[in-house]
Amino acid sequence: MAISSTLSEEQQMMIDAIDQICASIVTDEYSAMLDREARYPQEVMDALASAGWSALPISEEAGGAGASAQDLVLVHEALARHNLVVGQAYFSLWVLGAEAIDRLGTDEQKAVWMPRILDGDNVAFALTEPGSGSDAAALRTTAVLDGDDYIVNGSKVFITGAAVSDVIVTGVRTSTGGGKRDGITTLMIDPSLTGVSVRKLSKMGLKGLDLCEVFFADVRVPANEVLGEVGQGWNGVLPGLANERLLLAALSVGALRDLLDRCLAYAKERQTFGKPIGGHQLIADKLVEMRVAIEANHALTMHAATLVDAGDPDAVNVASIAKLSATRDYVSATREAVQIFGGYGFCDEYPVSRHYRDCKYLEIGGGTSEIQKIVIARGMGIRL
Repeated sequence: MAISSTLSEEQQMMIDAIDQICASIVTDEYSAMLDREARYPQEVMDALASAGWSALPISEEAGGAGASAQDLVLVHEALARHNLVVGQAYFSLWVLGAEAIDRLGTDEQKAVWMPRILDGDNVAFALTEPGSGSDAAALRTTAVLDGDDYIVNGSKVFITGAAVSDVIVTGVRTSTGGGKRDGITTLMIDPSLTGVSVRKLSKMGLKGLDLCEVFFADVRVPANEVLGEVGQGWNGVLPGLANERLLLAALSVGALRDLLDRCLAYAKERQTFGKPIGGHQLIADKLVEMRVAIEANHALTMHAATLVDAGDPDAVNVASIAKLSATRDYVSATREAVQIFGGYGFCDEYPVSRHYRDCKYLEIGGGTSEIQKIVIARGMGIRL
């Protein structure tokens, strides 16, 4: 289903180019294989990197394309419309880490990593811990300075793409005292270092992109791998977390577009009681609600992106509103889609069942829906 908002010629060309790459690789059979074998979509990511799409989130000064937040929203929508795993991999392993290194890295760090990211290397982001969950600032992984190295001990959990990463941007605690957000430092840790171990978690959806536990046992990390200022890591990661909410909303909208396309096609073909099921009012109602959700959430997400591009202080709150609304509507729509397909929707042979399993991650990752409500309430002046 076409995007209703007015796009620039460059933005439309961008979407068309994404569609062309994905259409040549991301068939229903390919997506089913990724899901069935829990396999990373390497072929698609390689094709995107070869076509220069890994450069999109990197600033022009660092050799990238310097895309706007609006551009990134449209790209994430386009990718998720073909396959949510591909869209999530693009965000988690190229956008999130690249933005942090681009914004916080030293000239030497950028000289090493920007070319590698442009070539398609993966940067995972590790903040969440078993004991902290949504309270990410309560992390307890420690890094103690020993000569020219930090000795890192602790663990992270629910780390997207850690098993295929080339570096893990990791939040650690380098000092205690003060508030829980004080003393946090960000380190770039090579996952091949002695003492780093990664364990994939078995999960119900998004099977083509791993979710991992990462363990650090006396890992020696050179002190020049600090990203940003020592002890100021929390302030350094906050902008990335706000962008995460915005782009997870975009992924939800893109996936919802695919879901509606599939439901609409099925509703026009499947016959019951002598007519297509789309001609029954209760089925038509479900389709209309999906269309309304797409239009409303696309507009809301693009509005949030406009505020991000303008540097508006309310952008963080509106991005949380967009994530809360878009992820909730996508999750609800997958339930209705399975209902439209009936028994077929319950079978893995049909992509709507994969949507049903994949969607829930988006209400959890990047801050749960409950956390988004807290952020929104505080933006309204309500202290919780």
